[in-house]
Amino acid sequence: EEGATMPRRQPPPPPPPERAASQDGSLTAAPRRLGISGYWGLMRDGYDELVKAIIRPPRAQYTLRDLGPAEFQYGGVSFVRQDVSIPNRRGLALCGSLWRRVDMQPGASFPCVVYLHGNASCRAEATTIAAQVLALGAALFSFDFAGCGHSEGEYISLGFFERDDVQTMIEWLREYAGVGAIALWGRSMGASSAVMQAARDPSIAGLVLDSPFASLEQVALELVGGGPDGDRPEGVPNVPPFLVKTALRLVASSVKARAAFDIYKCRPIDHAATCFMPAVFATAHDDALVRPHHSRLILDAYAGDKNLVTFDGDHNEMRPGFFLDSAAIFFTNVLRLDGSSALDVPTGQDGRPIPLSQALQFSYRLRHDVGDQSADLAAGADAQRQMMRAHMQVRRGGVVSRGGVVAAWAREGATAGASPATEAERGGAAAPAGLRGTSPPPCIFRRSWRISRRPRRRCWHGPSKSRSSRPRPRTLPRCPPNTPP
Repeated sequence: EEGATMPRRQPPPPPPPERAASQDGSLTAAPRRLGISGYWGLMRDGYDELVKAIIRPPRAQYTLRDLGPAEFQYGGVSFVRQDVSIPNRRGLALCGSLWRRVDMQPGASFPCVVYLHGNASCRAEATTIAAQVLALGAALFSFDFAGCGHSEGEYISLGFFERDDVQTMIEWLREYAGVGAIALWGRSMGASSAVMQAARDPSIAGLVLDSPFASLEQVALELVGGGPDGDRPEGVPNVPPFLVKTALRLVASSVKARAAFDIYKCRPIDHAATCFMPAVFATAHDDALVRPHHSRLILDAYAGDKNLVTFDGDHNEMRPGFFLDSAAIFFTNVLRLDGSSALDVPTGQDGRPIPLSQALQFSYRLRHDVGDQSADLAAGADAQRQMMRAHMQVRRGGVVSRGGVVAAWAREGATAGASPATEAERGGAAAPAGLRGTSPPPCIFRRSWRISRRPRRRCWHGPSKSRSSRPRPRTLPRCPPNTPP
């Protein structure tokens, strides 16, 4: 009718949210926008991760094979590794290992160095200093703190309960293992635990403290707010100090509820005034986790004889050789080790004992050789370096000849069709004295042989038709016609 209006068409309903394909091909709903509850969930998860970073760091994964053989020869003396599991005061089983000579039987009162590992580490860390300790004639003991490595426990306390673990192991060493004088070597968390334990155990002969922290609260504040110079580690935002302290109180309450200790009471500097045994402090200049002034603060408050060793590097780098020498001399004095107890062990070019794992590896390869073991090891190390340099030359385009360093690894009497004297006359390297009659390193020898033979095989068969258009490499030598590879 005239004057009537047509009804308006309703708009179509909104399309359903797009779905994205997952990796397995199924369709999943698109992510929704986060509301207040979503952001609160993210904050809660981030807070839980912060608490876990303090009391539940990643647990170090290793096997007993990483600790080396259970029985071995080192410096002409037979050694044995004794693995133990001992309950601590909280009923948690602590796993440890004692490296000692076979003649060190219970009741002999032999000296021992107890190594205390750092945060998120394990007793396998002691293998890095095993050569220095065993060469002195002392035994070495190391264990996993509760909550670390193979030991039981859900949380760590960064020294608060770890000092009780140290006391448990010291009591076992003296009562059941027959250990006499004991010295402690700790790093980071282990060093702080050593300070707090030494304050209540004056029978400890000496301490080597690598990067101890003076206060756990101070470490947490410096990681976020910066150190005395105002510098902060990379990736850490600039947070006002009052917010940092407020957040730290919340974290401290959660830590106390879960792990049953107060981070404000974890202060090794308060125990330094009652430590009277000699100690050696060590710190790295570029340590951004536990800054160097922590060691100096404890050093100033320490009551006994003390010395500070500084070196380049950060918190987790390998320690230089002169620091290991200082620790060895220190243990020789505090444990009253005479020269007769020292072992004649293989050393490197710097005169220091080579790592125990490397020494055992070379000893296994050269167990049938006759002569001085240290000279054989030095010759083997030099020959291995020569082989690596030759291998790098091959990778840069050169070719290792049969009269070169590859022939030095050939067996005696079959040196690539020539005698050692003939090889020397041709300009090649004769086999070192400690490696005659042994096989070359398989990984290096096979790669060098394969690369050195490839040009000859290509020259003998000639390039294929599909490769005829490719330019021939100029660095590869051309073989004369009718010459076998």
